[in-house]
Amino acid sequence: MADSFVMTPFQWTADYAVGVRQIDEEHQRLFALAEKVHRAMLEGEGKAILQALLAGLVAYTSYHFAHEEQLMERIGYPGYREHRAQHEDLRSRAREMQDRLASGELTITIEVIQFLMEWVRKHIASSDCRIAAYMKKSRRWPV
Repeated sequence: MADSFVMTPFQWTADYAVGVRQIDEEHQRLFALAEKVHRAMLEGEGKAILQALLAGLVAYTSYHFAHEEQLMERIGYPGYREHRAQHEDLRSRAREMQDRLASGELTITIEVIQFLMEWVRKHIASSDCRIAAYMKKSRRWPV
């Protein structure tokens, strides 16, 4: 059994916090879901279980993106269109992966999960932090 103090590839750390409680909580949930998929892979879970877990991760990512987009609209975020386009890019890529997984063309590997989470990590560190900075600078907080 793995040591519970060992960092996993999908471990949330305070470095990912953007300073907006609800967004940070949703990001933590994304990391937890990715870790669940990762652990299932390491434990040799079957294809159906892995596909279901991945579908849950993708669904929650879409939920989170919709929430972020609503937030950006409410605060009048000037980078909304570009940020939303980034979200749509990952939604499209994730749907394509799911289709390829369902057809057997692609298998769920750590690399697939790492791609998704690396995208999320970079997105948090760049784009999501800009939303938080805008909110602080302009003093525009969601109602």
